Parts: sequence; C-alpha cells; structure tokens
Amino acid sequence: MPDKIFHIKINKEGQVPLYQQLADGLAKLITQGCLPPDSKLPPIRKMAEEYGVNNVTVVSAYKNLESKQMVYTRKGSGTFVSPLPVEAIPEPVAKGNLHGFEAGNSFENAINFANTSLPHELFPVDAFKKAFDEVLDREKGGAFRYTDSMGYQPLRQQLCSYLEGYGIKTTMDSVQIISGAQQGIDVISKAMIRFGDVVFVESPTFYGAAGAFLSRGAKLVEIPMEPDGMKMDVLEDYLKLYHPRFIYMMAYFQTPTGISYSLEKKRRLLELAERYDTYIIEEDDFYDFYYNKDTPVSLKALDYKNRVVYIKSFSKILMPGLRMGLMVLPKKVLQGVMEAKYTSDISTSSFIQKAMEQYFRENGWEEHAKAMRCFGGEKYRRTLSFAKQYLEGSAIVSLPNGGVSLWIQLPKGIGAEAFCSRMLEKNVILTPGSQFEISGKDSGHVRLSFCGVEDDKIQVGLKRMGETIERMQMENK
Repeated sequence: MPDKIFHIKINKEGQVPLYQQLADGLAKLITQGCLPPDSKLPPIRKMAEEYGVNNVTVVSAYKNLESKQMVYTRKGSGTFVSPLPVEAIPEPVAKGNLHGFEAGNSFENAINFANTSLPHELFPVDAFKKAFDEVLDREKGGAFRYTDSMGYQPLRQQLCSYLEGYGIKTTMDSVQIISGAQQGIDVISKAMIRFGDVVFVESPTFYGAAGAFLSRGAKLVEIPMEPDGMKMDVLEDYLKLYHPRFIYMMAYFQTPTGISYSLEKKRRLLELAERYDTYIIEEDDFYDFYYNKDTPVSLKALDYKNRVVYIKSFSKILMPGLRMGLMVLPKKVLQGVMEAKYTSDISTSSFIQKAMEQYFRENGWEEHAKAMRCFGGEKYRRTLSFAKQYLEGSAIVSLPNGGVSLWIQLPKGIGAEAFCSRMLEKNVILTPGSQFEISGKDSGHVRLSFCGVEDDKIQVGLKRMGETIERMQMENK
C-alpha cells in the first residue's frame, strides 16, 4: 500500500467533518491513480489509529466513497479500490426514453417490419374452440370461478412436464401462472424493487422490461453485449461497484439483437450471480423459435444455485390474445412474488387456464411448436436470402438462427431515425434501434421483424431498403 495513504492532511479544528476530509483525500489519491484498481484499503482500525480518529469516522469515509462507486466492499475481506477509472464509472439511469413503436392507421397497407406477431392463420383456433367447449360442458358456470392465485393446479403440473423438455426441473409449487410476460416483469418489479435500487440490463434492451423497472424507481446500469452475450469482465467490474437487485437478460434470440449466449457465458453469469449475491431475471419469449437441430438450453436449466427467475410467454407460440405465461421462482422470492401477483389481479383468468390445460392434455405441445418453428425457419431463410441480394456490401445483417427478427447495422454515416423516416415515405415500417436504448440515442441499427410479412412484401421491402441506403450514401458524399 503506497505511503501516501497515510499522508492525507486532516484538520481536526476545521468545519468540514473528519470523515468527509478523509474521504476527499482518498478520492484524490484514487483519481490521481496513486491507488491501483482493486487494491485493498487499510483495515478500519489501522486507519483510525493512524489518523487518531474513531472507527465510525473511517467507516463513514469508506461508505461515502462506496456511494460514489469509487470503492467496493467484499464481505469478510475488506474495502477495495474501484476496478475502473473514475471517469469510466457509469452513472445509473433513473429515467429513460423507451417506448414501443406502433404504426398508426395511415400505415395500414404498409410493409410492416415492426410487428413481431405471427399470422393469425397459424393460431390453433379450432383446437382451442374445442377445448373451450369441453371445459364449459364439464364445469358449466364453475369454469369462471377464481382459482388459486398461483394458478390452476392441473395446468401448473402439466407445465412442469413441458419445462422438463427444456431441461428445467421444477415442482408445481414453484410455478406461478401470469397474464403474459409483461405482467411477469411488472410483478417481479413490484415484489423485488425498492425505490433507488440498481438493476442491470443488457445494452440494448427490451423497452417493456426497462420501462417497468424505471416505473418502480429503479436505476438502470447497462451491460454491453458481445456476439455470445454480455461482456463478462464489464459485468464483474460493475457487480463490484453496485449491488444490483437483479440482472435482466434473455439467453436466446435477445430483443432486439438476436444474440444467444454461449454455454460458457451462461455458466459464468450464474457463477457471478452467486458470488455477488444477486438474482437473474431470464425472459423467454422466443426460445421455441430455434431453426437448427439444437434445442436451447435455458439459463434456468443450469441454475443449480436457484438464482434465476424464469419468465415464459405463450403469446408468440400460441395466440397473443390468450395473455398467458409462467414464472419459475426461487424459494427466497416466492412469497413476495405471490403477494405482488395477488394484489395485481388476484389471479389470471381461470377459464383461459382451464382451456389451456385441456388443450395441452389433448394436443400436447410439440406438434404445434414444430409447425411454428418450420414456418419461422422458412421465413428466416427467405428473408436472409433477400437481405443478401439487396443489402450485401452495405448493411451488416445479424444471423440469429432463431427468433422472428433481424438486427441490421446501417452503413456509417446513415442514422437509423433518418433512415426509418425515409422508409416510411416508401410505405415500409422498421423499428429504429433507439427504441431499445435507454438514452434514446441513435445506434445506427434497425430491427426487421419478418414472421408476419408475406414473402413478396419482404422482397419488396428489402429492395426498397437497399435503394434507400444507396441514395442516402450518395447524398452524404
């Protein structure tokens, strides 16, 4: 430890509190680089003896620095200097510019690449009509009675079997039925976030989740992404400096980038959550839409320490209007989430739950999921073919091999907002990347969702995109 740490000048007769003088002196040494990153500060007792102050003064000084993320504590080990230079320490965001893009009625006949819903012709309407009728015939008016707040028990039992197919082993008592993934995010926020808590999110991230966290008074810290998931060294540095209530992520076909996490990063993420005592919220909207032979291995399937809250929506794979999903909850957060769900809406529609249980019992899950994957895979390959034809050499197109969207990086010098405005003039709707940035900054990316668009329109839309990029590049010269 450099000698300078014991040469901070303290005026015991001055008006500035002693702890503040000590904190300011240490802050100056850290800012000047005199105290190396991750170096350990002297124990509280030693500092108190050297400066002739009481232990509380030193504790207050260290707490002051910790509140600025200039130092961090490690339980049982002491206080350490931030791993990051002061200027690189991120300021948590307490409000954002996140909102979903929706086209108005004037764009009804446009080529809509902003819509992530699948064609309604694919929905298993006849099978659900039969399930509705059977439930009504069997239970009459009883079909509409309230069920257990956690959900209809036979459905929860069935969903445990479904989850086992994805490697998630759980019991009915850990499964909470919810009215769609967004309600799951809202309920988790209500149960777990206190005003001023820090939450880690991927950058870029899904606006619906980020908006829910911010509405509960959370401050968001963004973790940059690599092609196989979050940057783990940055994540660990930030975990040292903040004590996030949880980390929000999508392990496969992330919104909006389409990134899927490598097995190595999933294991590392779980290890870090355990080491720094935090939870992970894993949202699964599109895991069923995988277009190769390898079934996704969710983070929850690897969760041997019970650190992951897993949220799954059935809206994409079945029918959006069902508003149905599930959460698999660790024991430590179970009670709080149950209470938050109850005060939100008492319980999810018992009739819809019973109809879904009937549908699963008679039809299973895999046949319909396989048909949806087949449809999505064909759309994906066709869209990539058109993208190669019209965008190659200008834009960079992601290759997610799953999900319902492509993440497209525009050429340098072309802003996504300006590009999307030009495309609107050509009756093509795209989602600018700024919709997924908490700051609202223009990232130079657009999201193109392909599953709800006819093939000929996909071709026309991508051709117009290529032409517009070429025109904008010419204008920039």
